[in-house]
Amino acid sequence: MNGEQYDLIIVGGGIGGSAAALRAVQYNLNVCWFYGDKQTSKSSRSKWVFNIDNMLGFHEGILKGELLKTFKSPEDDDLRERINETHIHITGSAVLKNTRERIESDYSDNIDIIDKAALSAKREPELFLISDGEFEARSEYVVFATGVMDKQPHVMKERGGDIVDSTKWIYPFANRETILYCIRCEGHLTREDNAAVIGSGVAAEQLSFMLYERYGIKVSILTNGEELNSDDDTKKLLSEYKIGIHTKRISDVSGEKGGQLRRFVLADGEVVEVRFALVALGLHRVYNDLLIQLGAELDDEGLSDEIRHIRVSKKSETSIPNIFAVGDMAKRADEVVMKQIYTAQEYAVRAVDSIDYRIRSKKRKKILNQIGENY
Repeated sequence: MNGEQYDLIIVGGGIGGSAAALRAVQYNLNVCWFYGDKQTSKSSRSKWVFNIDNMLGFHEGILKGELLKTFKSPEDDDLRERINETHIHITGSAVLKNTRERIESDYSDNIDIIDKAALSAKREPELFLISDGEFEARSEYVVFATGVMDKQPHVMKERGGDIVDSTKWIYPFANRETILYCIRCEGHLTREDNAAVIGSGVAAEQLSFMLYERYGIKVSILTNGEELNSDDDTKKLLSEYKIGIHTKRISDVSGEKGGQLRRFVLADGEVVEVRFALVALGLHRVYNDLLIQLGAELDDEGLSDEIRHIRVSKKSETSIPNIFAVGDMAKRADEVVMKQIYTAQEYAVRAVDSIDYRIRSKKRKKILNQIGENY
């Protein structure tokens, strides 16, 4: 119902928002979930997670094993062979779809899901009001999980006699996990192949060192037209590790059908043969607009507001009491906030646990007060 008061409002339909929504309804809270729309989905990091294989339980071997136990009669031999030969990708999108389906199937009485992006956030005397421009929801507690988006490398590619300078040439490979964004999540994929790091800052240098030190592979840095300003120790390591430095603009990227990366072509015609590339260009956007509207404190002083994280406590609470921020958009002063699927879930659960405790404590106190009045 428009204008209804809820136990909890959740903003964001990625991993953090989905984990918060699932835990909240499992705790029997009355939830309004601003899931987002097609545009917010396109802007989500989860969109680019093609295969989750660095988490316990998220592996095709489990699914294949269960299917093979189910189809074990002689007439299923052909099917068993097909199962063994098929690579089953567990994608970020599949995890989100499954979580929403579970919530809608098992907890529909506990939640209103709004398939629009939340556009405004306001403080009222005792509640917060979140709106998509039409629908309004109120609550004492809000969890924001609106995420971030990475900068994408531009490629100057010739098409029909024209040079098209765009990030779109990267997408077919990013969507198939051969252009990567997280060394902790995906770095292991490079362990037997040549790899490139796209970037020109300290992050690009450090990631190239990590790839070489962990896997002993041949690594190249593609600065894409920028200069690499390395200190003396960095230069020594770049030389010792035989890391190639290529400063020309990227003019082409190509690979195999299915998205397996093969090579970059530079503006001077040089070809860099790799099977994986790790993007190290920093953030394009932190989706912090609603929290800025509410007046939450930002981290990353000196940067423009659009790429500043939200400062949170160890419970994922912002500077505004009862307002929480989870996932990649959050940053803590006391320790590094991990930015993986499993940590986004953990921070979301921490936030919902804190909210559930506060709601139950208020109810308990009210009951005790009423009991006391009757004695």
